[in-house]
Amino acid sequence: MLDRYSVLVMAASAGSGKTTAAVQAVQELSSPVVWVSLAAMSGDADHGAGDSGADGTTLTRLLVGALAPHVPAAATALTGALARGLSASEVGALLARRLAGTDVVLVLDRVETIDGCTGAEGLLAALVGSLPAGPRLALISRVDLPRGLRGLGDVHRVAFLEDGDLAFDVAEAEEALQAIDRRDDACRLVDAMGGWVTGVLYDWSGADPSASAAQHDRLAAELLAQLTPVEESLLVRTSLIDDGVTAERANTLGLVSPDRTMAALRGRQLPLTWSPDGGRMVALPRFRHYLQGEFGRLDENTLCELRRSYASLLQGRGRHEDAVAELLMSGDTDTARYVAERALPDVLSRLDLATAESWLDRMRPAPRPLTPSLAAAGLRVAFGLEQCWRGVQLADQHGRAWWSGLAGQPGGAEDLALLVWCFWHVGRIDDAREIVRVMPPGHPRDIAAALLALADNGTLHLAPDLLDRGAGPLEAMVMRIAHMAGQVREPQDGLSGAWRKVAGMPWTVAALRNEGRFSQALEAYAAVGDGPRPVWLAAIEAAELMADLGRRDEAWVALLAGRERIASTGSRVYEILSLLLEAKLALRLDHDLPRAARALADAERRGCANYAFTTELAGIWRGLELLLAGRDQEAVVHLTTVVSAMRMGGGRLELPTAAVYLSEALWRTGDEDGADAAADLALEVATDQGSRNLLLQALEDVPSVAVRRADAEPTHSSRWHELVSALSAARPVTGCAVPRLTLEDLGPVRLVADGREVHPRLAKSVELLAYLLSRPAVSARRQALLEALFPGRSGATGRSYLRQAVYRLREVLPDGLSLLQDGDVYRLTPASAFVSASGTLQRLLAEAARQDGRHRWDTLQRALAIAERGSYFDSLSTHWLDTRRAELDGAVLQARVDAATVALHLGRVREARRLARAVLDSDPYREQAWRLALCAAQAVGSDDELLDLYRGYLRAMKELGVPPSADLRRLVDRLRQ
Repeated sequence: MLDRYSVLVMAASAGSGKTTAAVQAVQELSSPVVWVSLAAMSGDADHGAGDSGADGTTLTRLLVGALAPHVPAAATALTGALARGLSASEVGALLARRLAGTDVVLVLDRVETIDGCTGAEGLLAALVGSLPAGPRLALISRVDLPRGLRGLGDVHRVAFLEDGDLAFDVAEAEEALQAIDRRDDACRLVDAMGGWVTGVLYDWSGADPSASAAQHDRLAAELLAQLTPVEESLLVRTSLIDDGVTAERANTLGLVSPDRTMAALRGRQLPLTWSPDGGRMVALPRFRHYLQGEFGRLDENTLCELRRSYASLLQGRGRHEDAVAELLMSGDTDTARYVAERALPDVLSRLDLATAESWLDRMRPAPRPLTPSLAAAGLRVAFGLEQCWRGVQLADQHGRAWWSGLAGQPGGAEDLALLVWCFWHVGRIDDAREIVRVMPPGHPRDIAAALLALADNGTLHLAPDLLDRGAGPLEAMVMRIAHMAGQVREPQDGLSGAWRKVAGMPWTVAALRNEGRFSQALEAYAAVGDGPRPVWLAAIEAAELMADLGRRDEAWVALLAGRERIASTGSRVYEILSLLLEAKLALRLDHDLPRAARALADAERRGCANYAFTTELAGIWRGLELLLAGRDQEAVVHLTTVVSAMRMGGGRLELPTAAVYLSEALWRTGDEDGADAAADLALEVATDQGSRNLLLQALEDVPSVAVRRADAEPTHSSRWHELVSALSAARPVTGCAVPRLTLEDLGPVRLVADGREVHPRLAKSVELLAYLLSRPAVSARRQALLEALFPGRSGATGRSYLRQAVYRLREVLPDGLSLLQDGDVYRLTPASAFVSASGTLQRLLAEAARQDGRHRWDTLQRALAIAERGSYFDSLSTHWLDTRRAELDGAVLQARVDAATVALHLGRVREARRLARAVLDSDPYREQAWRLALCAAQAVGSDDELLDLYRGYLRAMKELGVPPSADLRRLVDRLRQ
């Protein structure tokens, strides 16, 4: 067009690509180009309006500066015209004459800025009308040309380019998108945006997180600038509407004639999508985000009115939750409260406690009388967020008449149970008892009474199936009570209500931990995510779990960090329990008796004695403190009182712990029969509860209890012998859920980094890794590495080989994983990112040692499945590898014995026979395996097999030159009866 026409007018919407197109076009020309942006005149526009000289003079000066380098004669002529005071139209004609004989291209951009500037308009009109052949003029405008230039269409030398001419077709859009590395569907974008360049090229949908928000905002501002005030107002005010604007919805917001305004917008190039009939408009996300920013700048009264109108619209469409949010932002709390009563049941059913909390806080103060739905919501938020102060505040604000009236309302009994929980937590036990007295008989009252029993040392009346038939928040409350009562097993797997998953999660983790299922406990703990954790989980259970895993520092950090969370609850119970836990950690992890004594004293000052179960816990840790201090007689007094109270009452969770400590105290003071009885009580209760891990923890504090009881047993297959064996195993240490580097060292050796098998250039590098992974804290000193990996080498040679092995191992480590050297110590870091098959095997065996029944069987089976992969580095033989291999083989053999024992207890006779046979095939001299095989034969009723096995046992003992065990002979006699 520049080749064929003297004047080219590009009048198109902002973002249509007109300036870019002009730049690309003039770059293809050999002619000189003079580019002038008239945006510089926008500051003088008001001054120039009505003064035909001022704006014309400004434009002339702009032209002089732009033309001087290319057409100096024209620039000189214009300067003279200014001096002589020629009119704007005369200047335009003069410029046209001075450009004659040149091929210059004069581009005037942002022409729309001179609209109403009669001088500037007159100059350009004269220039266009007088322009000779040769020079060319391009006028670029975001909207229609200024009024003074609109007659240019009558000039045959003028060509026009508009939005439709500049729009992309599909092929052009594909090429442009490819150039900026976008993979969007060009056909879809062209269809949605009508080919509008900015709509196609810029990600208005927000799919690209790297797209510049500032750039989109700048574009959006330019787009609004080309609209009429009415059009802009409609877009800004309807940005509230999140699912499409119609004329009817806009009218609800108080906009006048929105149908006509929307019809005008339909013809604009904007980041909007339209329904096929043009009746529904949706602003694309990034554009709507900008419009909402502009919405927020409206005056406060307008904002509030618009939000109230929008809330009415939302209510009419059944979107009550969104309506509440808008009403609260408008400050209309009375209407918000009315609407919230309809919305809160749904909010709470999905356990969106944060939303409910926000609403309730912003709707304060609550009116009198409080409606049942708001009362129920407030109490559920108090329980779910463990903010007991909320419930107490409601009760104090509305008085006895309010809460006593709840008893006769639907769901009121459950509300009262939650209120009992609130009063119980803050230490107002008498008020809690008064509420229980007005509650009607039924499930909620039973639960509330069970909660009070923890304070009164009463008997907990929890039906056996109570955990499996609760619902709602009471379901989670039952989990808490059952936990303290020693019912540590998880409820049925098939039941997984929202309240159990969220509010009951801390007690699920605790149940798994108490059963010794550390991997599952850690997985459940991690599954909560990085957001706010329930208070009990963050402040109490996290420290318990870390302590059980042997992570001392993490346990202390969790305990102390949890104090701030506890302070937000208003719970006296949590404050006391945190102090008792501090005493427990001080004694068990650090043997710090003074710190434990201080914590126990603080707990007493906070009201520990007001709750039976905290009094008992304090007595346990006070008893351990006395034992560790050698004050045995005092320990007997404390622990006897605690054990007696726990046997009579309902808080039996830590009864095995108390009984073990009492056994040790009685033995030290000479009461051996009493010591045996207390130890047997501990074993009986732990077996009944399934809390073997808690029993082992107590026995770790005083291991002589288990050794004495095992020595007194007539056979070596007693439960006490099992416990002594378990005490010799290290505590399981779990790593990260998905380790980044795995050494498969059982069977064929493989090294996998981030899911990809890698091959170090030196085989010794893999052996180096294996050695480090077999050591505590995955670290070793240089001398130990040299002796293990390079025996017999001279000092210098060995160190050289070690440096090469280290270097080649580092080559295959993923980013973020390191083999560090600190002095003469080599260490893998972070330790949790490295794992080996043998390490996993040992962890599972250590975990199984702290479990019982079906869970122990499952864990042993997982461990044995790993062992089935093959021997440890079976293709290599060095002293340290042979020693490690023998250690693992012995552990696997004992694991098969343990698995056979558990199988017999569970009635899995076939598995018991298979495992016992496998052990005897490897080690025919293991008497425990013969015992298991004999018991399995008797269980299937096969006397012949029993006698064959016994003969085999006699032969094995004869080979050893030792007489057969009298205990085993008595067993055979008993089994044959």
